[in-house]
Amino acid sequence: MALGSSLRKQLCAVSSRVAARSVPVVSVLATRAASHRRPLAGGRKPAANTAAAAGSLGLAALLAGTAAATGTVACSGKTRRVEVCKVGDLDDGSMKEINLGEANGKQVAVLVHRHAGNFYTTSPACSHYGAPLKKGVSTAGGKGGPPTVTCPLHDAAFDLITGQVVRGPSIDGIAVYKTTVSGDTVYAEVPVNLFEGSKHERVMKQMAKRDNKDSRTFALVGGGAASLAAAETLRQEGFGGRIVMLTKEPHLPYDRVMLSKNIEATASSLQLRPDDFFEKYDIEVVREATVTKVNGKESEVTYTVGEEATTLKFDRVLVATGGTPRKLFCPGADLGGIHTLRTPEDAALIASRAKKGQKVVVVGGSFIGMEIASSMKKKGCDVSVVAMESVPFERVLGKKVGASFARLLQKEGVDWYGTAQVRLFRGNSDVNGVELEDGEVLPADLVVIGAGVLPNTRFMQQVPLDKNGAICVTPLLNVESSPNVFAAGDVCTYPSMQVGQRVRIEHWDVATQQGRIAARNMLGQFVPFTTVPFFWSGLYGKSLRFVGHAPEVLDRVIIEGDASGLSFISYYTENNEIRAVATVNQDPVAVACAELMRRDQMPKASEILIGAVNADVILQRLKALSAKKEK
Repeated sequence: MALGSSLRKQLCAVSSRVAARSVPVVSVLATRAASHRRPLAGGRKPAANTAAAAGSLGLAALLAGTAAATGTVACSGKTRRVEVCKVGDLDDGSMKEINLGEANGKQVAVLVHRHAGNFYTTSPACSHYGAPLKKGVSTAGGKGGPPTVTCPLHDAAFDLITGQVVRGPSIDGIAVYKTTVSGDTVYAEVPVNLFEGSKHERVMKQMAKRDNKDSRTFALVGGGAASLAAAETLRQEGFGGRIVMLTKEPHLPYDRVMLSKNIEATASSLQLRPDDFFEKYDIEVVREATVTKVNGKESEVTYTVGEEATTLKFDRVLVATGGTPRKLFCPGADLGGIHTLRTPEDAALIASRAKKGQKVVVVGGSFIGMEIASSMKKKGCDVSVVAMESVPFERVLGKKVGASFARLLQKEGVDWYGTAQVRLFRGNSDVNGVELEDGEVLPADLVVIGAGVLPNTRFMQQVPLDKNGAICVTPLLNVESSPNVFAAGDVCTYPSMQVGQRVRIEHWDVATQQGRIAARNMLGQFVPFTTVPFFWSGLYGKSLRFVGHAPEVLDRVIIEGDASGLSFISYYTENNEIRAVATVNQDPVAVACAELMRRDQMPKASEILIGAVNADVILQRLKALSAKKEK
């Protein structure tokens, strides 16, 4: 699909500006090598804000930013040099978990990687939710990027030299240990306290604090994944100005996606950073703030807390307010017992009514709706799902894949009412039934609406919005007519280089990465957003991963594996190109495909169709790429 002329001009303009500010490769490599030789975590202090204070970064500032981004070897305290393996134990492009012994009855292990003849040693578990990284993919890095290891569950990727997060939902990095080769033996310097029962340390980039000499104010509207990622990235990139985060909720940023997967979760149990983190790094969080106006022309955001209205002047603003759950406008929609899920308070209300044996009707066959249905079933409820699609996920995954999930619902005792719509809700003060358009009535003690979200942008002024109310941004994630206004997450529609048109992605992973990229562009670094979208879900013990952009017409879907048994890979194709891949219980194929998509190395659809390439070949291709030396 060809890019529209407007989007093409934006991408070309960004490419020109990036090229004009590119750092020589030799300088980057020299900086990384110098960083790798540092023995302990800590890193340099952020450079004084000079060119950045004027709203742009010169070459010297970019070089300083590169040094900060590489970090240091993440190992503090006393270390012990231990043998981890023989050189011949690992092929190029591979990794292996090594057991170093036991401490307090638990295994002490590290993960050893080999790429282009070099060895790296890291902690063995993902810092996001602890998944074993040995089940993911380890790569030498592509397009000049660092060697990385990627978690198989959520595409969280970590730099093998610094341990820092490269992309994905994790907010902390993993531990990396100095690795040397002597003769045919590979050694690593690991902390002594690991053998005393301590855990591997997590890594966080060096962060600046407030500098009173920096008069700039950056506002972050919203308190979710994108805003937190932006706040941290600003400090990590040396920003010393004022950061003000405005959130409508009474909570600090928390892992919202877990609410539908674990309806009993609380905000405190899901909080991403402790309270003192925001104090330590001078990130002002204004809670229970209702934003009423964002005016890019006047550089003002107006908000209220209680009855008090405040207008904040900003130099840059990031709008990341997420979405508002869609509601149904039909008779009885205001009855008690009808809920949407967005906040921990919503989850608590739903959980309080979802008792064993209660009849729960979920309206909407979206991923959120299906996850809610799964959570309700775990609590022993009788669950029905009403959706406009004929099978679950039909619009995203296609009918054949959706039919497999329909059979799963049947097996789990969940009733599916497809190609159906709600006519009205029955009840007096509380709902007791859901009447469908065909006249059938479903008994209901509780109804949960999971029909998607609408961008929360009603307060925006003088910025272009699309037909759904999303903010139209450039590849730098700012508004062309108001370049000091940036957007990320559910509220953002951006030009995708993968599909050649504007897209809006309602995924946690995308929101997090957009927050990071937007922050860098708020500092004038001219980094286009090119991340390949990655999504995950878990239903009744089945793990679903989805990477890429599915074509609008799902008429060329190639399935490898056992779809009926829910262990398969589904390739979504268009014009002989694989646009997206969905996997069920086939880790780490999805993250491997994501890596190949980033490198423009995915096989052609015809290769999959004739059987020349399958999942095993895809994994081998990625390994072969990692074994090659970067040119």
